Amino acid sequence: MTFRYDIGLLRAIAVCFVLLYHYNFPFFEGGYIGVDIFFVISGFLMTKIILKEIKGDRFSYFSFIERRMRRIVPALLGVSVVMLLLLPLLYFDVDLKLNAKYIALSLAFMSNIYYGSLSGDYFSPDVQDNLFLHSWSLAVEWQFYVIYPLALWTLKDRWYLQHLKQFRFILIVLTVLSLSLWLGMGSRSSWAFYLMPTRIWEFLIGGLAFLYSQELKVRLKPFLTALTIMSLVLMLVSALFIRANHTWSPILVVIPVLATAVLLTIDHQLVWFQNSGIQFLGKISYSLYLWHWPFYVLYRKFEFLMQWRYSILIPFFLSFIFAILSFYLFERKKNIFGAKILTISGCVVALLATMLFVFPKHTLWDKIRLVDNQYVHYFQQDEHQHLNPCNCYITRSPNYNTYDKEECLKIDVGKENILLIGDSHAAQLSTAFRNALKEDQHLLEMSLSLTFPFPDPKGYDKSVQLWDYFYTEFLPKNENKINKVFISVHWLMNTYEEMNYTPKEIKQGLSQMTALFDSYGLQYYFIGQTELYRVPYRQVALKKMFNPVLDEQQFILDEGQQVNEFLKRIIPEQHYIDIYKHGEIEHNSQEMGMSYMFDKHHLSAFGASQVVDYLLRKEYL
Repeated sequence: MTFRYDIGLLRAIAVCFVLLYHYNFPFFEGGYIGVDIFFVISGFLMTKIILKEIKGDRFSYFSFIERRMRRIVPALLGVSVVMLLLLPLLYFDVDLKLNAKYIALSLAFMSNIYYGSLSGDYFSPDVQDNLFLHSWSLAVEWQFYVIYPLALWTLKDRWYLQHLKQFRFILIVLTVLSLSLWLGMGSRSSWAFYLMPTRIWEFLIGGLAFLYSQELKVRLKPFLTALTIMSLVLMLVSALFIRANHTWSPILVVIPVLATAVLLTIDHQLVWFQNSGIQFLGKISYSLYLWHWPFYVLYRKFEFLMQWRYSILIPFFLSFIFAILSFYLFERKKNIFGAKILTISGCVVALLATMLFVFPKHTLWDKIRLVDNQYVHYFQQDEHQHLNPCNCYITRSPNYNTYDKEECLKIDVGKENILLIGDSHAAQLSTAFRNALKEDQHLLEMSLSLTFPFPDPKGYDKSVQLWDYFYTEFLPKNENKINKVFISVHWLMNTYEEMNYTPKEIKQGLSQMTALFDSYGLQYYFIGQTELYRVPYRQVALKKMFNPVLDEQQFILDEGQQVNEFLKRIIPEQHYIDIYKHGEIEHNSQEMGMSYMFDKHHLSAFGASQVVDYLLRKEYL
């Protein structure tokens, strides 16, 4: 059998695309398609292996699974052990616990299901403190390995061995069904992105590439070189011009998937494919994929210590060094690892991860941690306690799924009732409001994410239903009992998920909202849009501590100011509290060991308390 240099090339291309995308290299915003390329390659190879063994009457399901284990698990165990050793040295308890959980999930090949259940999507910067975020693709791959050979085995006697055309047609139907499910769930759906059923169409296209390879190579013989070059160009163009923009571009991803399938189908080996550097990169691609992301996450975590302009090259080169070591220590010696050894080893490592998860605050970690405790709030935030102290905040997440209507909207007739409404930007002020109110004041709260607090909103169903209740039942019944209303919203969420608000729709919603509040004679105030940073502000604060002359303005995105000005043109001045780049809000307190934001736009306890103190000084509250 002729060696397939094109597969080595495709693997090299795929891992380079992913690495350049994750490391934010210019022009490679579509580099995430490298994972799609890997899926097509896997579908091609697994179909080829399984069907050839079935045809030769030598296929064994358990033997197949064991070979897959030997291919995937040893290197995964290697990176897991190294990261488990580093976690107690570098991470505080919250991040230690979370990343220990992520490692255990990756070893169980279930991380894709867990990530799919979360509200944040893969492209969101807010999820990128996860050392093993990239393991979702391994989970999808493993689930494919478990199910696919069983499906082919079921179809072998009646279809594959006797009716090849019908067998191929069945795979085409399955491909279309998976693709339809993927498109039907929506490009921005976490489930569509992470789950195997919505991804299997990419594997199946690889399988179809193998099934049609022999006849298409003959028919397309005059065009093989042109098709090869065209496919490679389409891949590069896709990586350069597809834009994630924190969403997934489904239709466009089909282009590199089909281009990969064409290359695999026609099996045309150009001379330069044999380049030793390209082939070696293809050989270490799996290990490089495993190592590049954890090093990048660690680098971003401790980037403030590196003032060198090109310090990003440090994790870049470390990824290659560890990938090469992993290739020679684990991948080249995969045959020495049996299924039993790998299973036991995986369970032991998963147990160690579980211990870190269960005991993240053990005194031992305080003794060996290399990061001083004074920096704890710059590295982690107890987000749940900060945003949801009284179960008055919901979003699409199991951790924020319960809104206590009876308590959060309970009127106290003997006190001044203050109503705080909005989304996570209202929730971030919840604790500060509760701490600041006097004994004769009482707080009501509706912090409902993934929608806007309009009389006729759209977005997350649960939030929409609660706003409907608020405007149709609660407010008409209690408008005389509400003394003040404070509205705080992250208006830049307008393009997220199913909301898709245009500026015109926001203006219309605000006009309806203010007109209704005016008709009830409510005293209401909009707390304005905050700054929006390119990176979590706590990283900027750390950078300034080690480099006092650093200009933090370079990290601020213009979108925040644009939205602030947009709101000021719509909302009457007497009802708008402008806090954008406010001079009375301190950005960092080394004494408290905390910056005023814990991510790109959410206020920390320190920042929220300053905003509420400002409201008190100006007698809004």
